[in-house]
Amino acid sequence: MNELQGVCQMIWYRYQGINSQGKHISGRLHAADRDEVASQLQEQGIKIERIEEEESALSYSTHGVSASARRQKLSSRDYDTISDHLSDLTRARLPLSTGLEAVSHEIENPRLRSAVQNLASQLDAGNDLETVLADSRAPRELCALVHAGTRSGKMSEILADYVAHTRQLSEMRSQLLMALSYPVILMGFAMLMFLSILLWILPAFESIYMDFGIELPGMTLQLFGLSLFLRTQWWWYLPAGLLLIGCYLLLMKTERGQMWSQKIIYRLPLIGGLLRGLSVSRFSHLLALLVDNGLPFLEALKMTGESSSNYEIRNACRQFSDSVSSGQAEIASLESLKIFPATFLQTLASQSGSTSTTGPRYSVEILNALSDMLNSQTRVRLTFFSSVVEPLVIIFCGTLMGFMFIAMLAPLIQLLNWLS
Repeated sequence: MNELQGVCQMIWYRYQGINSQGKHISGRLHAADRDEVASQLQEQGIKIERIEEEESALSYSTHGVSASARRQKLSSRDYDTISDHLSDLTRARLPLSTGLEAVSHEIENPRLRSAVQNLASQLDAGNDLETVLADSRAPRELCALVHAGTRSGKMSEILADYVAHTRQLSEMRSQLLMALSYPVILMGFAMLMFLSILLWILPAFESIYMDFGIELPGMTLQLFGLSLFLRTQWWWYLPAGLLLIGCYLLLMKTERGQMWSQKIIYRLPLIGGLLRGLSVSRFSHLLALLVDNGLPFLEALKMTGESSSNYEIRNACRQFSDSVSSGQAEIASLESLKIFPATFLQTLASQSGSTSTTGPRYSVEILNALSDMLNSQTRVRLTFFSSVVEPLVIIFCGTLMGFMFIAMLAPLIQLLNWLS
């Protein structure tokens, strides 16, 4: 247990020095203390100039980031492209700096091309790849994978696996958006027509019926009441709606607001299960990839949790890591998620009570199997979603418009019968 606590307390150190060729270099190492960093650097023949501790164990500091790097904000797809190029270059055993510089001339996106050239220049200046990616604010999981690839010597395989799985999840997200696009457009058009009829057409029918003194059905009276409310009370419900939207946007800038919003989305029928399954699949695959390539199990768990977009997973991993640091290793926080198989939790419990710093091989297989199972379930749910949602939306829009026309025309039929 003490050894496991030491794993969780290992922190990042930045260093500057001169290598055996007399070239100034800088980088970052993961170690328990400064003496371990100095020992590793001396073994590599590096003359140490400075060693400093980063602000937190899992924060990738931006000290020394160039102004151009700070201005560039790359998307996850941009970093997938960069990871793909890095995988190809390491597989071909080409120098990363010159390779990225050559690749940048083939990139059409000017923002991405500038970012790749900036990475190449920093690598050429003697910085290591992990430091350069951290300074460019790359996703934490990518920095962790580069760290694991450097330790295991399997950089190209790790990055290729990461890119393939990330693109697979991105493809499923795109399929979900495409499946949602038609129902959303149809619903928007139907609501626009509904409001137009309420605001401009119904008042004309109401004046005709009132002039003839016809007894109106209940559903027609309710429709006329809704029309009157929208036409006369706009002075308070429009500002109130805008105020609510503004408060929501402000709330979404906070972590608590994002957490609440995510909980609501994850509880939506059909869509919530899809999005939650994608986040768990990504977490499981990334954790398995890190552990399988030499990163200590608990360190990989904490790092994967911090990089997860699922706040439930993130908080559970934090609670578990804190419990390990305090010497208790409570897995109740992970059990409460109800996403991990019992076999994996038993493995984690036994791992927490041992002195090994790496997870058993079968825990990696369990995580990979969980990721594959969730991907298969997501594909099935996507097919079901695209097959069911569109007819349901059409039925809803047809029912809504049908109710409106019946409510409008029922008194007219009564009037025609009375006149005849």
